[in-house]
Amino acid sequence: MNVLARLRRLWQDLTLNQRILIGSVGAGFVVLLVLVAVWAAAPEYTVLYANLEPADASSIVDRLRGDQIPYQVADGGRTIKVPQNRVHELRLTMAADGLPSSGTGYELLDTNKLGWTDFVQKFQHQRALEGEIARTIQTIDEVQSARVHLVMPEPSLFVSQEKPATASVVLHMRSGAKLAPGQIAGVVHLVSSAVEGLDPEHVTLLDTNGTLLSSPQENSLVGVTSDQLSIVQNMEKELTNKVQSLLETVLGPNKAVVRIAAEMDFEHAESTIESFDADNPVVRSEDRSTNTNADGSQTETATTNYEISKKVERKTAPAGKVKRLTASVFVDGTYTDAADGTRTYVPRAPEELTKFQNIIKTAIGFDANRGDALTVENVAFDNAAQDRERAEMEKSERMRMLMEVGGRVGSLLVVAAALFFLVRWVRRSTLFQPSEAEPAEIGPGEVAALLPPVEMDPLQEKIVELARTRPEDVSRLLRIWLREEEK
Repeated sequence: MNVLARLRRLWQDLTLNQRILIGSVGAGFVVLLVLVAVWAAAPEYTVLYANLEPADASSIVDRLRGDQIPYQVADGGRTIKVPQNRVHELRLTMAADGLPSSGTGYELLDTNKLGWTDFVQKFQHQRALEGEIARTIQTIDEVQSARVHLVMPEPSLFVSQEKPATASVVLHMRSGAKLAPGQIAGVVHLVSSAVEGLDPEHVTLLDTNGTLLSSPQENSLVGVTSDQLSIVQNMEKELTNKVQSLLETVLGPNKAVVRIAAEMDFEHAESTIESFDADNPVVRSEDRSTNTNADGSQTETATTNYEISKKVERKTAPAGKVKRLTASVFVDGTYTDAADGTRTYVPRAPEELTKFQNIIKTAIGFDANRGDALTVENVAFDNAAQDRERAEMEKSERMRMLMEVGGRVGSLLVVAAALFFLVRWVRRSTLFQPSEAEPAEIGPGEVAALLPPVEMDPLQEKIVELARTRPEDVSRLLRIWLREEEK
């Protein structure tokens, strides 16, 4: 008897309740497989746009719905996420449709409504200028977002009563990023150059932690032209990057902080030097004359003029000469991890700091006669912010992995449990189901020899043999099964 016939016979011998139970288990198993497949095939979402205005968010969501593109909304409706493999395509499509459209740049002036007062027009122009400056600052790699606030007083009839324009800039830096001193000065001059009448000393720059990056006093550059400032900043940046890269190669990233200040002489000096050589005179002129006396004798007179040799040298001192360099370097120590997970700070040896000091001197061209100064200190860095960010990232990644693994393991456990109970129930039904060829009962006195032979499968034959040879064990097993069935 083949397997299909046995299954068909088994199904026909089941009661209605048993068929309903098997159908329910099978349907649940199919639904579970479908859910697992859908969950496994779900796309990974990434940010399409962030910090959106409500009008922009609504327009973008309507467009995604119309194109039947799945999306997610986060950050109170200001952030929209889409499948990762469609981010760039959707950004190009949205840009072609003018989305996001409610920016705070010069597009605000495209909707100049009739009847706007002069105050409203000036206010809109100021908003547009703030938005454009913020957009330009956001093109810097280290800056995630920026807010710009301008104060532009009304012009006064009297020059003495005019108030200067001021600006405040708040920068939201990317995780682990920071601006170099040259970049800070660049942002300050960018803002001052974009606003009429705004001087660099009236620009205040800070980050979202409230740290003052540039104060008005630091921006006062009396007597220094923009070209000279650029030369100084480029030199400081070049030397800082050189030392920073050397230390990070040895210590690792974010293990050293380098600050270098340069004093340069931009005076254009010329000197003229005249030197005379008295030991080697040069004949300038010579005059010889002969006179005849009354007695007929002759007198010869010779006059020789000598010129002392003179050498004239003109020297020009180049502008932009380094007058003095000062460098401050902070180096983090090492850490040891204990068994309980705590980290212990271990300071670096003085010999190691001396090596760093010698390397830095060679890298920056240290000259003690010029008055250069170098300080290398070993301090414990405050990595609390980085540790929090790292812990949050690890926690989110761990939760994602746990959910992914837990979902798959849970699905496998449910499937295994369903198969286990199904197989167990089928085995019980097979054991207790009488065979079609077996008589229902044999009355007393009937001759078993006259009955036709009963066809049994090997499992049934084994059970019958056990019942004959070990009736007590079989009865005990049946009682256990009946109790489990009642439970």
